[in-house]
Amino acid sequence: SSVRAIVALNLHNYGSGRNPWGSPKRQYLEKKGFVEAHVDDGLLEIFGLKHGWHASFVMVELISAKHIAQAAAIRLEQPMSKEYSTFVEIKRVPFQSLMVNGL
Repeated sequence: SSVRAIVALNLHNYGSGRNPWGSPKRQYLEKKGFVEAHVDDGLLEIFGLKHGWHASFVMVELISAKHIAQAAAIRLEQPMSKEYSTFVEIKRVPFQSLMVNGL
């Protein structure tokens, strides 16, 4: 509930080689139902960032991002309203978008 940014990656790293979910132990992965992230595993790594300071600490690898899920595909939906815009970055190109009928 405190996540303000969602990141979905098909890579094992983010932001110039950072590993946002850290190096989780096998027991943690099993408990949460995750598998170790690999580029060729066919899964998106989905994690959340809570605030700007949280993102900063993740980028300098002091803490890890919030694990949300691993998935082969995702669909994002948002209420249709001009007051709800979404900031999106695809292949390092940021833009602001109104999400209509998902993305």
